[in-house]
This record gives sequence, C-alpha cells and structure tokens, in this order.
Amino acid sequence: MTQCPECRMQIPDDSAYCDQCGVELRWCPECKRPKRGTECPVCGTDLISGRKYLAMVSAPSAPAAPMRLEGNGWSLALQEGEFGRRGGIWPQLASCPYVSGRHGRVQCSPGRVEIVDVGSTNGTYLNGLRLQTEVPAQLKPGDRLRIASLEFIVK
Repeated sequence: MTQCPECRMQIPDDSAYCDQCGVELRWCPECKRPKRGTECPVCGTDLISGRKYLAMVSAPSAPAAPMRLEGNGWSLALQEGEFGRRGGIWPQLASCPYVSGRHGRVQCSPGRVEIVDVGSTNGTYLNGLRLQTEVPAQLKPGDRLRIASLEFIVK
C-alpha cells in the first residue's frame, strides 16, 4: 500500500488514480512513489502520470538469452560497444570495405538494446529506414538491420 499525496489515504501500489479522492497520481520513476507537483521534491526527477508509470514498471524484462545479429555467415552478439572496420565489438566487419572505420555503437540497458550510427558514410538501416546520426534506435527480434552493405536479422 502507498499513500495518496492529496488525501493521504492508503491506496494499492498499482494505482494510476486514488480510489479515495479520484485524483490522477503523478509518480516519481526513481523513488517509485506518488508525489505532488511536476518534479519530485526528493530527487528532482520529473513526475509521470500513473498510467505511464504502471506501463513502465509492468513492461517485460530483458530477454533471457542475449540477442544476436544473424547474417552474412556470421552470428554477432549484441553487446555494448562501438563497431566499425577499425575494430570494436565485431572484428569481422573489418573485411567489408563499405563499413566505416568507426561506424556505430550498441547501447544496452535493462530490457532494451539500441543501435546508433555515429556518422558512417554508407549508413545503418533498420527495417529499411536509414538511421539519423547519433539517434538511438531500439532493436527487437525480427528486425532487419543493414550496416553499410551487410544484411542481418535480429534474433
């Protein structure tokens, strides 16, 4: 149980609205408690709506097995780090002249794997769309990823 910041009544922890006074709760995603206002007075984090907070905490966790890129006769583990022809997490890419020396990076966080193009010449494409430089794109199983001329499926 938690306390409604408006009426101070006890309500279930999985509430988007107070079932006593009806107010929509604003949750701090860091402190994991409903608060008043737009910013948490404890940690300074922006408060989010109860619906958004509940969707966030009930989101599925990271896949049990690490995701991989399959294609071109390779199986590449999706791990955090930079990649390109000059080396990095996937040294195999050095054999492709169309991959930039410093092509991109993979970023990992709980339940999320993202790919970022760092300004490559021949681009990084996710499901046919070229990624913008320095804009992360989330990878999901079944996605088609092209790094320069190399085609992969996210598994």
